[in-house]
Amino acid sequence: MSMQEMPARGGKRKVKGHAQARPVISAPRGTIKPHKNFDEEEATSQAKKLRRALRKPVDMATVIGILTKYTLEERKYLSDVYNAQYGGCLLDAVQSESNFSLRETLLALLQWQNQYLADWAHRAMKGLGTNEKALIELFCGRTQAEIQDVVKTYHRLHGRSLEAALRSELSGDFLRLFLGLTQLERQQDAVVGDNRARELAEELYAAGEARRGKDADVFVRIFCTTDYALLRKVFAVYPEVSARGSSIEKAIRSEFGGDMKAGLLTMAQCITDQPSYFAEKLYRAMRGLGTDDSTLIRILVTRSEIDLENIKEAYQLRYGKSLAAAVADDTSGEYKKCLLAIIKSWT
Repeated sequence: MSMQEMPARGGKRKVKGHAQARPVISAPRGTIKPHKNFDEEEATSQAKKLRRALRKPVDMATVIGILTKYTLEERKYLSDVYNAQYGGCLLDAVQSESNFSLRETLLALLQWQNQYLADWAHRAMKGLGTNEKALIELFCGRTQAEIQDVVKTYHRLHGRSLEAALRSELSGDFLRLFLGLTQLERQQDAVVGDNRARELAEELYAAGEARRGKDADVFVRIFCTTDYALLRKVFAVYPEVSARGSSIEKAIRSEFGGDMKAGLLTMAQCITDQPSYFAEKLYRAMRGLGTDDSTLIRILVTRSEIDLENIKEAYQLRYGKSLAAAVADDTSGEYKKCLLAIIKSWT
């Protein structure tokens, strides 16, 4: 079962300035959906339109309209037809005719997702310093299948295993958490029983709140190898085994700090309510002065075919404002039009 298929727990959750009920998550729904009649003829027709649109003066509205209309698989096929038909590279043509954040968005739309995320993992660990926040989103907020694709693609693109890269950049409990995630040992068919859920909850309590000094290895093992559906039950029963009646989130906050705390909290939230996690990430990317465009682009593009409709609903419920309105207020020009086309591509 994927994270996206997991219903949320009930109850209310407070965010600074916003008290919101956690929504019941429906089946995952993307804003960009496959076209039943997309074939070579349609791809050829759209490639011709792109060719005309990319001539001077560039008709960027048409470029955006086409690239946000089709799914990634359809866009890649369209790109292949374009390259064969005109002896050029659609990716290069788009890159040369767009600027800054718009360029990054269009390039993200034209890359396979596993390649795009693997490139981002590389960027997060490249040069001086490590972008731990990006790494947490890339790995703690995604399913094992998605992580597996990134692990394989990273090695192919960069000639080095992801594990080696992580070992060179991270340390301590945070490194152990990431090694646990990327070693892909999560059980997919575990028995989702109440007794087993209580046993694991008791293990987590004994490794954290019940002792002086936490046993991080127990948290890593349970969080990284347990079936998602079973983990959801573990988190639900945890307050019953905690002497303080703590939620799993409260226990994590009391026992861990820094990046390890952020990673475990991200996993707990994504396992129970993944759309709300991404809604919060989008909100934080746009709040205050300046915009974290990379996070904005990465989430909107990679979730557009998975659960962006659910994220939009979670954003509206949590912040009392539509995601489209928030993006429109925080961006401008063709870049804004492109993001809004991704968000509203169902219209």
